[in-house]
Amino acid sequence: MADLEKLGKWGADNLTGLLAVIAGLILLGITYKIILNILLFSVGIVLLYFGLVKLRVRPIVNAIDRLVKKFKSTLST
Repeated sequence: MADLEKLGKWGADNLTGLLAVIAGLILLGITYKIILNILLFSVGIVLLYFGLVKLRVRPIVNAIDRLVKKFKSTLST
């Protein structure tokens, strides 16, 4: 009887895991455009900041740094 219980638990665990993977893939398939847009937007912001740092535009870089620091302190509290 113990083997039957182990088999039932093993089957339930695997079925739950398989359903979670399938649901995750479906959600990624539905939202992949949004995820790509967020990634591209983030890369664009980082490249813009990097370009400003390389061009040594100190007033804008300092303003961005202050803004990021204020945002981080707001999130941490």
